[in-house]
Amino acid sequence: MSTLDRYIARQYLINIAALVVILFSFIIAIDLSLNFDKFVALAAKRGMTPEGDPSAVRKLILTIFLVFDYWWPKLVQLFNYMIGLIIIGAMGFTCSQLVRHREFVAAVAGGISLHRLMRPIILVALLMTAIQAINFEFVIPQIADLIQRDREQASQRRLDTIPVRLVPDGQRRLFYARSFDASRGEMRDALIVERSANGPATRAITASRAVWRAGGWDLENGWAESRTNQSLPREKVERVTTDLDPTALKIARFSGYSQSLSWAQISEMLQRPELLDLAEGKSAGATAREQRADELQRIRFGRIGIMLCNLLALLVVTPFFMRREPTNMIFEAIKAAPLAVVGVMGGVLGASASIPGLPPQVGVFVPAIVLLPLAIAAVSSVRT
Repeated sequence: MSTLDRYIARQYLINIAALVVILFSFIIAIDLSLNFDKFVALAAKRGMTPEGDPSAVRKLILTIFLVFDYWWPKLVQLFNYMIGLIIIGAMGFTCSQLVRHREFVAAVAGGISLHRLMRPIILVALLMTAIQAINFEFVIPQIADLIQRDREQASQRRLDTIPVRLVPDGQRRLFYARSFDASRGEMRDALIVERSANGPATRAITASRAVWRAGGWDLENGWAESRTNQSLPREKVERVTTDLDPTALKIARFSGYSQSLSWAQISEMLQRPELLDLAEGKSAGATAREQRADELQRIRFGRIGIMLCNLLALLVVTPFFMRREPTNMIFEAIKAAPLAVVGVMGGVLGASASIPGLPPQVGVFVPAIVLLPLAIAAVSSVRT
């Protein structure tokens, strides 16, 4: 990378960081203006001591912590949906600075084409897209529960233990647990409800602890009670054999958070059709499962479509900012804004809306296919 490349890339990264900070600060400020009293009341509740209410300083510190703890997972998710507009806006600011200081003029006079000057901008945009992909695949699935919290739950919910809410297995039994540790394959305060073919419960099994071992759950203090004949005595149950392993339970827990699933989790759900309707706790039928499978396919491939649309939209608006002569960049930004918004939103809509007659794996790329010739034409039209 030449000195000029590093200079442009550094300016571009600084503008991206500035836009991220400004945008996220603006969002948090709006929320605080509407819900500051709720955070203060929660801080007073959490900071309560045997002597009484916490001091003003302690309450202020707790309030700041609760705001940060509540918002950082949501901002991590929001980053993925805003990065397209951010990289385009940052390019506009970067190019405006270079045009205003006549640096593009000097570079072109020195024999460097504007196409060559686009290289550091595209490389940084690819870096941001790679961060977006890592965020989608590795970060968001790990904090899915934190993203779903409301304000009263700030600072709560550990990532290593999650509740299990009436998840069915292949024998129509329903599994419930107060907490579930996927890494250890362990449930606490478990309840297993056995059902008849018609649906009503026939027997309930309770256990203080259940540990997964070789195709079943070993129960600690496991007891079964009949739900059809109350006169029958309780039975000791030490093991329940089932196909509902810790991996299936973990996927079932996050199946309601479709946008928070990773590529690997979606692939496993598609390979195991019985997991497609675990969030509802009942059999959804073949048609509903097909619709659910199409939705997951659209989410999975739609992320690639969103990233492609972000990059193509960036290329589409380059002629407005890569200028060899000084010009009023405000007017250029006004002209570029509609194209940028349409290009980025096209990727989001393509990932969420189905196109009749096209499988979801293809339909999500229609906006990118439309933007591709426009991007080629835009880059070719740059006067250099």
